[in-house]
Amino acid sequence: MGRGLIQSLLAIIAGAALFAWPALLNGYPILFSDTGAILEMGLLPSMGWDKPFVYGPLAAALSLRRSLWLVAAAQVLALSYALWAAQSAFAIPSARRHVTLCLILAAGTSAPWFASTLLPDALTGIAVLGLLTVLGQLPRRHTLLLGILTTIAIASHLSHLILAAGMIAAIALCRFRVPWRAIATISAALLYLLASNVVGHGRFAVSPYGSVFALARLIADGPARDYLQRVCPDPAIALCAWRDKLTDDSDQFLWDPASPFWSDPLPLPEFAAQAGRLVAGTILSEPWRVLRLAYRNAAHELIHIDLGDTLGPDYLAETVRPRIARWYPGAELSRFDASRQIAGTLLPIAAKLLPLQRALILFGLVGSAALLISSLRRPNQRADVAAVILLALAANAIATGSLSAIHDRYEARLVWLIVIPILFRFRPETAPFRIAATMPQMDRTSAKRLSPEGQR
Repeated sequence: MGRGLIQSLLAIIAGAALFAWPALLNGYPILFSDTGAILEMGLLPSMGWDKPFVYGPLAAALSLRRSLWLVAAAQVLALSYALWAAQSAFAIPSARRHVTLCLILAAGTSAPWFASTLLPDALTGIAVLGLLTVLGQLPRRHTLLLGILTTIAIASHLSHLILAAGMIAAIALCRFRVPWRAIATISAALLYLLASNVVGHGRFAVSPYGSVFALARLIADGPARDYLQRVCPDPAIALCAWRDKLTDDSDQFLWDPASPFWSDPLPLPEFAAQAGRLVAGTILSEPWRVLRLAYRNAAHELIHIDLGDTLGPDYLAETVRPRIARWYPGAELSRFDASRQIAGTLLPIAAKLLPLQRALILFGLVGSAALLISSLRRPNQRADVAAVILLALAANAIATGSLSAIHDRYEARLVWLIVIPILFRFRPETAPFRIAATMPQMDRTSAKRLSPEGQR
């Protein structure tokens, strides 16, 4: 093993250790109310109706049914490696520079908090970093591993598909060419989702029940409630019986046991089919209103970037603790019970870091704006990266704002990337007709040979 490879590995491991500090502070990987059900998808195994069969089985396998610390370790290593590989696409990375970059991100952004959290949101940044490499020249040694990581990251959350599609469109506009490697990555993710849903649900679909999420959002915003008032009563629409009980809370519709989604005896496939027809009918009846509300939701999501809504103990005792007690050793349950998150003391610590995180986000936004302005005079790779990341933030807000209630975690999981164009090192870009600029550094004989007279 060469010295350079050893230095690279040590730098990646050091970066991973820096990203792990929130979990170390907590005394346990950070969890969310969804974590238990997601893990159980791989522990049983079972196919959940609302999430792709990706993160859950992978996390369950990585844990070896021994400890969730193994999953957290894999996540921080994956993020550190993705940063190293992405930097390799734009310049020759150095161990010192990589560790410095990870230190800045770990100390002043939300990146380590999501890397330490057992949710598919931990992979959002990896998806973006993997796709960004299309703008550079990714060394061949990274192509396979980073491609696999990026494919897994894209497939792990349905919003990542929209995010990836938006990034690919942005990359194509920046470079005026088809980013085939990025297209191959998202295509692999789509093929896996289609195949897994055929096996698990018997349905050839990327998201067999995605219409339920879209309907929940349209009910909360109002257009679907108004549509039901116009078309009901109709015996073919189960929600007609509930139309006067629907609220403006999409989470209540999706997760409250008393909501029509859970209380109505209609089988899930039929409910999803009716939801699809209601979504289509609502959009066709009021397309401009639906579009305006989607724009409003995306704008609201864009400014909800604070860390915190995954750091409290809410519902963890009911949703995660029983799964840990069932599937993992007793020592693991003791570590869970002793964590700062369960005690409710983790969130106050994180809140103290918000001013620094906001300052770095502002620094990144101002720097990216300056890069875009400068690119009007002279296009450059750094400005392309800034443009694609800004469009990724917008695509993420559109995806999550259209399918879910507004939550800070959706934008906070990748807003830290805004500082990447400023902190990354880029190779000096070559420009045509550089000979004249270099001739003063040549000796007279070489310069004469390159001159028109010397070539006669």
